[in-house]
Amino acid sequence: MNILIPNIEAKIDKKLKSLQLSPQITPYSFFKKYTESKHRYFSPCKNQEGNLFGFYARCHNNEDAKKKFIQEINFLNSIKKTKLSINNSIPKIIKWKKENDFEWMLREYVDGKAFGSSAKLAFPIQRKTINQLVLLISEIKKIKLKQSSNLKLKKFTFKNYLSKSFYADLTKKKIISSSLSKKSIKNINSAMPLLEKENRYVSQGDLNLDNIIIDEKNNPWLIDWELIHLNNFAYDIGCLWAHLWEAKKEFRQKLMLKYIKHLNKNELLKFKKLLPIVVSYLSLGEIYIKHSKEKKTELEKRKIFYIRLLTNCFKNFEELIKT
Repeated sequence: MNILIPNIEAKIDKKLKSLQLSPQITPYSFFKKYTESKHRYFSPCKNQEGNLFGFYARCHNNEDAKKKFIQEINFLNSIKKTKLSINNSIPKIIKWKKENDFEWMLREYVDGKAFGSSAKLAFPIQRKTINQLVLLISEIKKIKLKQSSNLKLKKFTFKNYLSKSFYADLTKKKIISSSLSKKSIKNINSAMPLLEKENRYVSQGDLNLDNIIIDEKNNPWLIDWELIHLNNFAYDIGCLWAHLWEAKKEFRQKLMLKYIKHLNKNELLKFKKLLPIVVSYLSLGEIYIKHSKEKKTELEKRKIFYIRLLTNCFKNFEELIKT
């Protein structure tokens, strides 16, 4: 159960007034709608000149939520000092502060719509937008940030990709075959040196449809960097691609093929070994999890897809991206 910071609605309201910001969604309306389900408050806000900004504030009363919020603040402050082109597609932080019992930040507001929700695309996506999005994702691996006392990016525990207990449990329940389980573990084990070596790239960490905003000019923006960490460079595209299970197979395939075009020969060789491992790891999670308010028919449909995806991970690369 999530516990809110005591009187967080009043505290956020007071802060918005001191900043002379008028929120489109008041803190009171926000928490009435979402109760404890949202770990942070967000609303577009107008200043006295009528300009729009995005205002965020932590609302869950736990250390994990606090660390993630501060991590994003530190990342946004660090990346704005770099000269990467991806900077133009990450909303800039303007103001922020650590209060006594919560944190807040004011950032550039992107007027647009989320790429989708859960696994469903929100609207038809133009070819130009897809090309720009794929370019953005390919540029994430180029981000090089200096580790400091303010920004300490943790490395992903790459041995988690092995997930032996998950494979054993799925085999025991006869959800997957014993031969598939053994083959998967063997392939992942053999790739451990590569996983360790490549575990060094900045990763957005949660590249789902909700964290991609398409603005009025059909330009994509990447938001919500609170799970940023170091991982292999296949993780972000693998995360987005694997979670597009409700999109048409042709769309997923085109998205992956466009991404591959941005890789050089050496990167492509590594990518063909890394992606199946990333996708197998994400598939296992999706087979186990039950999303809130998910209907039984949707749950079964989703699990069938991810079992098929897991089965194709260690056949051959071309078979995988056609799933």
